Amino acid sequence: MSVQFMVDLSEAHSGILKVHMEFPSSGKEEIVMPVWAPGSYLVRDFSRHVSNVRSNGTVEQMSKNRWSIVSKGKTAVVDYDVYCDELTVDTSYSDNSFVLINGTGLFFYAEGGKDCEFVVKFKNAGKWKIATGLPENRGQYTAEDYDHLVDSPFLIGDLQIIEFTVKNKKHFIAWQGRMVRDKKVITEDFRKIVEAEGNLYGKLPYENYFFLIMTVPDEYYGGLEHKNSTAILYPEYKLMDDFEYKMFLTTVAHEFFHTWNVKRIRPKELGPFDYTKEVHTNLLWLSEGFTSYYEWVVLWRAGLVTEDEYMKHLGKYIDFYNLQPGHTLPADSSSFNTWIKLYKPDGNSFNTYISYYLKGELMAFALNSEIIKATKGKKSLDDVFRGLFSDFNATGKGIDKKDLIDQVKKLIGPDAQRIVSRLSETRYEINFDQYLRDMGYRVSHRYTDKKTGSRGFLGIILSTDGGKLVARNVVKKYPAYEAGVLPGDELVAINGQRFTENYTRIFAKELRSRKLDCIKDAKPGDDVDLYVFRKHNLLHFKMKAADELKETVVVKDKGSKIKSKMMSG
Repeated sequence: MSVQFMVDLSEAHSGILKVHMEFPSSGKEEIVMPVWAPGSYLVRDFSRHVSNVRSNGTVEQMSKNRWSIVSKGKTAVVDYDVYCDELTVDTSYSDNSFVLINGTGLFFYAEGGKDCEFVVKFKNAGKWKIATGLPENRGQYTAEDYDHLVDSPFLIGDLQIIEFTVKNKKHFIAWQGRMVRDKKVITEDFRKIVEAEGNLYGKLPYENYFFLIMTVPDEYYGGLEHKNSTAILYPEYKLMDDFEYKMFLTTVAHEFFHTWNVKRIRPKELGPFDYTKEVHTNLLWLSEGFTSYYEWVVLWRAGLVTEDEYMKHLGKYIDFYNLQPGHTLPADSSSFNTWIKLYKPDGNSFNTYISYYLKGELMAFALNSEIIKATKGKKSLDDVFRGLFSDFNATGKGIDKKDLIDQVKKLIGPDAQRIVSRLSETRYEINFDQYLRDMGYRVSHRYTDKKTGSRGFLGIILSTDGGKLVARNVVKKYPAYEAGVLPGDELVAINGQRFTENYTRIFAKELRSRKLDCIKDAKPGDDVDLYVFRKHNLLHFKMKAADELKETVVVKDKGSKIKSKMMSG
């Protein structure tokens, strides 16, 4: 007998989803609500949104996410309400315009009963359409087990459904919200991404695939991968801008690449899942960071960004990486501590931690360069992933670092162990300039403004908030850090000039791309008077401006005979 769910949307407009659950029972069972969602490494305690749990027998809450059910008969019946007000791709959301369901935040499982069939039906959906990767038959959606169920989000609303085919596999774009760009252009861009990644691996490992896209008129971002679908959230107005639209496409390429790297090529710790506690792995730099590397490379191969655009992106990421004192943290440690570091940053994280997304992307670039150089351009990182995917198809098992090293070893020999270990386990400083030169590029370092030269730099990573300029991070060993400026301080005035919206608008584009302070009219060595508000108190700091960081500029060496394996694969 399967586990049956009926989700009632009659109060969806108020953020309430009413769930009815039936499952086989021997008399007394425990039902469990997950505390986290795979792909998002943060304890979210989904049960805090659950209320009004009731049964055909007796109900007793045993812990924060467990209830004891004493049933009458061979079937346990449980009804409960879930409040869905968190608009992220990792949670469930409901209002009068659409519903997003992530199963870990909505569906209980019976202890010891995750391996049976799960069936979901809906009532009071009205004219709304339902999109999900689960197979559907007459309004009934069936999952082979609980992992499959919660790996298949539902998007429900007044959806635009677009269909296209690649390699004889059907793909669907379910779009919720305004589609501010031409539908044909969007469809073709998605098709190019699917084709480029399918060509890399040689096959598409599913029967159909769903892109669940939500655009909203506010600053909401995110993407979460699933085995044959992805959920992506993006501000609709940003898609009007050509640059922001390309950033949206990097998210599409990133999440789709996870179809292989994470959902099939996965760290051994990430499946079967323990939904009740943190699950630590050292390999998120491979799962996420290497995927971030390919999101841009895929767009380049698909003709959606140019080589110059990719190299500009790479240069900016190298600079941002080098700016962070925490960049020497080993990638293994960055991954292992994600549960308490990446999603829970404090004011000093910039100085002590580095994201495995950023570090992993640059590690992938470095490893690809090593492979290309060692094989004289005959092999690349693509071959490593093709090998890992082939092994998964043969065994279905998760991997550890040794499996990655073995694939690299097949290409370049015993040096693979030293290279991968150095990149992932040590505080090794990556020589990006040398790798780029080895790949046939010329590298230079220059000031942002070629006319004025070096500008003053205080070491403050900025953010804007309603026209206010706020210190998001303060970089160790730079003037602001030494003077005592703290993250969260609101910058009020500098050298007698007030920070206003007009003043901060000067930095708007630079803040978006580099997040640096580069104070107007200040030169290295100049005296700087900085006024800030901290907890409603006005503070004054005196310091001398440091030298602005130079930008890394990468261009193709026209004299080089090296054909880029990043482009060709």
